[in-house]
Amino acid sequence: MNATSLITLFTCAALLMLPAKQALSQGLGKQLVGHVFYGIMTMSEDAVKTEGLEPEEEDFDTFIFGADAQKSIYGDLFQYGFETGILFSIDSSVRNFRASSGSSGGTVALSVDVNSILIDYFAGGFLSFEPTRWFRFYLGAGPLIIWSSWSTKPEDSGDEETPSQSDAGFGVGGYARAGIDIFLTEKIGINAGVRLNETTLSLKNTVSEIDVEGWQYYGGLALHF
Repeated sequence: MNATSLITLFTCAALLMLPAKQALSQGLGKQLVGHVFYGIMTMSEDAVKTEGLEPEEEDFDTFIFGADAQKSIYGDLFQYGFETGILFSIDSSVRNFRASSGSSGGTVALSVDVNSILIDYFAGGFLSFEPTRWFRFYLGAGPLIIWSSWSTKPEDSGDEETPSQSDAGFGVGGYARAGIDIFLTEKIGINAGVRLNETTLSLKNTVSEIDVEGWQYYGGLALHF
């Protein structure tokens, strides 16, 4: 992902998180913690269904960028509250497949250009453990809404050009995640986390049927407000 794409995603995340920050800042005066992060989403072999073709790699990774906010409503050492956030993904990659060439027992290689866009909005509850001001561990879970668009174009295998195809749609689902914050100053620290999302969104293209769900691993900044 180039610098322009990162700047665009950061700007979109910041603008979309402003209303959430204002809403979560109101209430009981408890602390507000935010994160800005970058990572990957790994879709397993089960999530990518390829009829008649075998992917050369079992997992398929896409890059993600996002931001979230967590508002504590009660507690001290252990706290609970509400969280909300948004994830983006704009990714381009090449996937390689193998297929049987027939009774001869040989194989045929196929390379496919894959372009994808993903927007994932989530909101739920969280529980955190904060033994000191500089260290924090949290668990979160709740529902999500997801939109994604995928397009594929197999490389030309002969005189005829293979057309590209695409699919897009909305889905709903749920997520569960865990993360840690290590604060280097009173306001700024580092964050690392993992999230699992399960959705109803399934997209079909020329090569695969893709269930947009899987494990997400990310790291970035933690902010105390």
